Amino acid sequence: MKLIIIIAGLGGLLYGVDFGVIAAAEPYLMALGIYSGTRVSLVVGAVMLGGLISSLTAGVLCDWLGRKKMIVAASAMFLLAIPVVCLALDCFPVLFAGRILQGMSAGYMAVVMPMYLTETLPSAIRGRGTGVFQFFLGFGLVIAAGAGCLVATYYGASDASDINAAGMAAAWRANFWWTMAPVAVLFFGSLRLPESPVWLQRARRPLSQCNGQDARCPSTGGSQFIATETGGTQSLLRRRYVIPFLLACLVLTFNKTTGMSSFTSYLVSILHQAGFDGIFANWGQLAVKLTNMLVTLVAAALIDRKGRTWLLKVGTGGMTLGLAAIGSVFLAIERFGVQANNFTGLLTLFAFFFMQVFYALGPGICVWLVLSELMPSRIRANGMAIALFLNQLAACGLASTFRPWVEAWGWSSMFFFFAANGVLYFVTACFIPETKGKSLDELERLFESKKKGPAC
Repeated sequence: MKLIIIIAGLGGLLYGVDFGVIAAAEPYLMALGIYSGTRVSLVVGAVMLGGLISSLTAGVLCDWLGRKKMIVAASAMFLLAIPVVCLALDCFPVLFAGRILQGMSAGYMAVVMPMYLTETLPSAIRGRGTGVFQFFLGFGLVIAAGAGCLVATYYGASDASDINAAGMAAAWRANFWWTMAPVAVLFFGSLRLPESPVWLQRARRPLSQCNGQDARCPSTGGSQFIATETGGTQSLLRRRYVIPFLLACLVLTFNKTTGMSSFTSYLVSILHQAGFDGIFANWGQLAVKLTNMLVTLVAAALIDRKGRTWLLKVGTGGMTLGLAAIGSVFLAIERFGVQANNFTGLLTLFAFFFMQVFYALGPGICVWLVLSELMPSRIRANGMAIALFLNQLAACGLASTFRPWVEAWGWSSMFFFFAANGVLYFVTACFIPETKGKSLDELERLFESKKKGPAC
């Protein structure tokens, strides 16, 4: 059990580092002037595009190869991606391809690790165990931000007067090279993981029940066996699976359209635009991500006591207020002539703290757990993959168009858009049934009752 928890933490670390590392590197790429703002946005969004690609095959591969092999494969892909990114020199297609490969590793990890934990851990600690994944995801963001501060201190910030092009090129690559060390530990540690008992049971059941006969065997109810037990995509069309599937898709989509991936990738630039210089913006990014990590510890202690639904509603409500506050600061700068300075930078930073606290309390810790718990075992792999596809589609679209958007309509419009999606996220949370303390079998029966109504 300890090994499972440790690997879960390292899997979350990979995911956090995957998305957090670009925030410190992106200002250097912009300052170098080699690529346009649109191309830099594409480099940032390529990770989400990689996740989009991997989500198309994640469910099939998880069912075919098993959960353990997919964890090993995801970490191996990351180890291959980093040298491709760093050795791309000034070749945009190679850099873009490396970032896509990096995103594919995160996409596979996002599907398989929560699924593996849900199927492996006892229901009494499932929430806290999955909370470890989210905590180390936050920790990955923190150490990526901390590494960015060290790089900026050593080489100089991207807006410093004494840094040259060679220094900027070395700085953005340094933000990537160090990430190989923790992921190497994950790769070798995952080789010792036991396979998911749920996957093993489903993989062995056809042989044990049919004794080598045709899949249409009397003991399993004839031709229905393949469709109901092996979890094909046809199961998603069954009436009892539609509601949990749609809820999971909405939750995971809103988790991106409220802007979290954009904050993760552009936070240094956002704080700089709000009034901070390069060094303060890097330290501000670190402080926000450290807040996320620490609050996740509180959320992990609450999730099996207060429940998933309560935390989601509180979290989405507070997060939406924080997003609206950030939008208001930028509106004052862009439309009412307020000068961007350290004061407006502090206001923006405090609004980010507020938003991040509530995100970590609710969506941050609940989203992956709710996703894997809502999906019945027969559709879990494919259902989670489709939900992740929508998640990555939204994230890729936002990250790839972020700079063109703010150049055309301003920063405030972007944050008010995120806040509007936060309202929709809160409404969706009201319809999610509580899954706290229920076994996977109980959760599968939860949606079979026609009398079950909204959770609020």
